[in-house]
Amino acid sequence: MTAWGVVAVCGIGGGVAGPFLDVLARRVRRPVVAESLAPAAAVSFPGDPGSGDPGSGDPAAARSAADAHPGLPALAVARASRRAAVAEGGTVAVVTAAAFALDAVRLGAVPQLAAYCVLAGALMVLSVTDVRTGLVPRRIVYAAGLAVGVALLCASAADGSWHPMLDALAGAAAGLVLLGGIWLVSPKAMGFGDVRLAGLCGGALGWVGLSALYVGFLAAFVAGALVGLVLLVARGRHRLPFAPALALGTMFGVLWGTWLGNLWLHRW
Repeated sequence: MTAWGVVAVCGIGGGVAGPFLDVLARRVRRPVVAESLAPAAAVSFPGDPGSGDPGSGDPAAARSAADAHPGLPALAVARASRRAAVAEGGTVAVVTAAAFALDAVRLGAVPQLAAYCVLAGALMVLSVTDVRTGLVPRRIVYAAGLAVGVALLCASAADGSWHPMLDALAGAAAGLVLLGGIWLVSPKAMGFGDVRLAGLCGGALGWVGLSALYVGFLAAFVAGALVGLVLLVARGRHRLPFAPALALGTMFGVLWGTWLGNLWLHRW
């Protein structure tokens, strides 16, 4: 298969997987205790389950919206909810297809391509769940970590090179220490789910190279700061989802981290 054939297959695969990933993300629910105790401004996102926004596609949200707008026909609320759910699922499919295709462009037809496509799908699910519910489910993180780890181990065995696995372990440790330190200093600013996710992201970035690890986490913090500033100004929110920033930084590091790292080193 040609290089562009691999890109096309990965793109199509990502587009097909996208709706299933969206369904998986919708199965994650915010705990009732968190909903009852946390301030609405801190935990309620437009489109979240239980937020009362008919755009979530969640029956509970549709019922809440109907209660909040008794003059609005229930059928209209349900239709709006379904349309929003379809739009969100389509968006997830398009972004996932793009991520898979970019992985194929960057890596080519190599054994580790499967690992990074799995990683991209997991990052999509975790980003969506963090935005919708404020949660980074550990079961998804652990399952993704196991799948990506086994795939990278197989890729190392196929290449006969074990050095990338050592770099992956170092990257995972670096991610856990970095965000774990932030969590210890300020638990309200950083959830432990983000710490677990940082271990997954650090391991995947470390396998590519230490330059990718550095660039990926730098990009994640820059993206988190920019998105946080926008949300703070727009909504006055104090709790900001960090999983999307980690996902974006990780993908950026995988795709362009090595190139940017080498460019920076050659300048000096």
